[in-house]
Amino acid sequence: MRNHGNMSDIALIGERNFLYEKLFEELNASFQFLSPAVLGSPFLPRYKMVMIPTGFANPDYSRALPALERMKSNISDFVRKGGVLTVFGPMVPEHDYNWLPLPLRYVCELSSQTVAPTEDECACLLCTSTPECDGYLIAGEGFETVLKDDKGRSILVRGSYGEGLIVATSVHEFPAAEYIKWALGRARPAKL
Repeated sequence: MRNHGNMSDIALIGERNFLYEKLFEELNASFQFLSPAVLGSPFLPRYKMVMIPTGFANPDYSRALPALERMKSNISDFVRKGGVLTVFGPMVPEHDYNWLPLPLRYVCELSSQTVAPTEDECACLLCTSTPECDGYLIAGEGFETVLKDDKGRSILVRGSYGEGLIVATSVHEFPAAEYIKWALGRARPAKL
């Protein structure tokens, strides 16, 4: 964990992960790995960005989902006040993101995709134009599709909420450093 006083740039919900740690350190970003058990603590610092990695809803990989559901209003406040929330696929057959302030649904379907370039800034999340995906997203009101799979289904969406942003993806790949820099550059520190 690297943080600076009462604020860290990034909170990653889940267990410590060497690859994320290496990426954050290379970017000179302060970070914390947060166990789902500590979510909701009044002693957590402010963050610019919260990342929820792949598998958060699958009990074989993570214990995050009950905490996320319990934290619905905190998550909403975090984004509304300027934070950037980045969410990867839940790795379960189907999932409704009922803990987000905007409606979103996920369907698991493992596939390799070819995506067309786009001008949207958050598309820099991808390191490749041929990503592996663990499913697709059905975006509700408030979200816009950034990238689609070969069948025209959303695999990367973004939704503005208050002063912040929710970025959700079913891309089953590590986020690009360029995306982390972009997200931190547009985010405002907020309590989770």
